[in-house]
Amino acid sequence: MHPETVHAAVQMLLLPGFVIMGLSHIIRPTMWVKFFGDLHGQGSSGVVLRTFALELWPALVIVALHPVWSGPGLVLTLYGWALALKCTVSLLAPEIGLRSLAMASRGPRGFVIGGVMLLAMGGICFWALIAGS
Repeated sequence: MHPETVHAAVQMLLLPGFVIMGLSHIIRPTMWVKFFGDLHGQGSSGVVLRTFALELWPALVIVALHPVWSGPGLVLTLYGWALALKCTVSLLAPEIGLRSLAMASRGPRGFVIGGVMLLAMGGICFWALIAGS
């Protein structure tokens, strides 16, 4: 399989997830506040659950299969490496991961902003697909 085909497959795989999660964060931010608050209440177990359920798999897919270092695909590659770093820090220093979960107590506005960022990542995936990068 050609690398461009693999890159496009990663972009197509992640695009709907970014859009669905982004819209969910924007339309139902209080649901996310409660979910992340509940995870925070579980302590380090909540950090593990958040990391494995929401972050690790997209990070691994991007890092392993999307080494695009130019064009709009670069943004997705950098996002994947940043997410992989966040996962690593959260699992090796769960107290830092707990601080991240505690940010949910600030209210729904942060989730709306996060939703906009997720939609932007979906847009980046779409742009990369169209541009072929």
